[in-house]
Parts: sequence; C-alpha cells; structure tokens
Amino acid sequence: MKSQKSKWLGTLAIAILLTSSLSVSAQGFRGNQKPPSDHPMEMGKEQKPERRGPQIPNLTEAQESQLKEFHLQEMKKAQPIENLVAEKEARLNTLTTAEKYDEKAVNKVIEEIGDLKTDLAKLKVASKHQITSILTEEQLLAFNKNQPKKPQAKEGRRK
Repeated sequence: MKSQKSKWLGTLAIAILLTSSLSVSAQGFRGNQKPPSDHPMEMGKEQKPERRGPQIPNLTEAQESQLKEFHLQEMKKAQPIENLVAEKEARLNTLTTAEKYDEKAVNKVIEEIGDLKTDLAKLKVASKHQITSILTEEQLLAFNKNQPKKPQAKEGRRK
C-alpha cells in the first residue's frame, strides 16, 4: 500500500515537473534575450519602421512636405480641443462621483463634451479634404481605400 502511494506520488511529481517545464519553455525569450523591437533607435539597418497613416503611392517631395504641414496644422488646432475634452471628462467624473448629484451640471458638461467632439470631427473632415486636394487620381484612390470603414475606439477605452 505504501509503495503504491509513493509510486503514485512520484509519478505525480514527475508529471508536474514536465508540465511546468513545458509551460516555461513555451514562454519564449530566455535569459537576457529581448523581444525584437520596432523602435527606430533599436532597429538594425535592414529594418525600417512602418510608416503610419495612409500609404499613398508615388508622392512627390512637394506633396510629402505639404502633407506634413497639413498634419502639423491639424495637430495644432486639435490639441487645445482635445485638452478641453479631457478637462470636461475629468469634470464629468467629479460631478458623477460627488455625494450630491447635480443633474443640470452633469448634462451641461455632457453637452460641452459633445460640442467639442463635434468640432474635432469637423476638423478631421476638413483635414481630409485638404489632403485630397493635392493628390492625383491614383493617389486619391489609394488614400480613400485605406480610410477606416468605421470609427476606431481609442486604446484603453470601452466601445
């Protein structure tokens, strides 16, 4: 009886060791190995960072500089609005977690957030129009093909 119990415990111990060693080896990187990085400063010469934004073929240098300028203008206009949205959302959080609930104040802040987000959407549409005004027909087709079909949720937020 005792020998059967010890055989069973030994078999169980070996099974646990095998299982844990398999899961550890499946983890991937061992020792001082690091996963490959996509950071431009850590890339080798053969790797290039992925270009963000829509992939538009055959852009001239003038078009590329105009696109950069358009992007910079949009970011300069959008940043203060995005900051206001963040402030209003913080205010909304304060109002909704307060001991005394003020429905009028909550609704007012929600309306303000909605108005600011509408302004941001208008800014993005105007920026797209500005971009399409400098593209050729081929580039315009590629640009329109790469546009998202539906709004993307920001990371860390619920849909």
